[in-house]
Amino acid sequence: MCARNAERGQAGLKEILDAHPDAPVELVQMDVSDDASVSAAAAQLKAKGVSLYALVNNAGVGLGTGDSGPALLNTNFYGPKRVTEAFLELLEPAGRIVNVSSGAASMWLRNESAEQKQLFTSASTTFEQLEAAVQAAAPTASMGCYGLSKAALTSYTLIMAAKHPELTITSLSPGFIETKMTSGFGAKLTPEQGTVSAHRCLWGDVLSGAYYGSDGLRSPMTVTRDPGTPEYEGEANPDAKKYNK
Repeated sequence: MCARNAERGQAGLKEILDAHPDAPVELVQMDVSDDASVSAAAAQLKAKGVSLYALVNNAGVGLGTGDSGPALLNTNFYGPKRVTEAFLELLEPAGRIVNVSSGAASMWLRNESAEQKQLFTSASTTFEQLEAAVQAAAPTASMGCYGLSKAALTSYTLIMAAKHPELTITSLSPGFIETKMTSGFGAKLTPEQGTVSAHRCLWGDVLSGAYYGSDGLRSPMTVTRDPGTPEYEGEANPDAKKYNK
């Protein structure tokens, strides 16, 4: 597991090992918002001959962290891209990449124009087109760019899934989990409850490029699908007409 702060990372590692002494977990110091830090972390694992079954891009800021605008986008959007590109060669031939997005992605995108929805939900969108759209929307985006950053991450997932058909690449919402980041915003789910979709995306039968809700079921990208409602069965490029909430 990775942490940008070594001391806090070691504390987290100790907590895991105290509860599960045989857990095969090691700590790697890495700040996903920094090119040099990410490159150094990848080089460290490569030097050890590490091969990865999966890469989970989980780092994120916003809400209670006080980050917004360019700083938030650097972690939530460019961070997963930075890490994915650096660690791609360490993945097994049929490995997986799991991008932790948010329900805030569809909350932002559902209010955008038809053209914007198409751009953010099409596997044929290029990263250059996506980046231009993100930068254009950022100055007026709600929630300090949080929803925009997560919509961009789900779009990046589609782009990468099309580019790397040998891999299984998905994005997900863990749900509204009670953490320091969400403190004061009404989150009630425990971190353990937030692992449902991650478990499926890591080990279950999933569609590469798709987005999975907090209950582990496929969801459209442009509108919300409440947990417990039927699984979305459309194309990986979602059809918003099927859901009109």
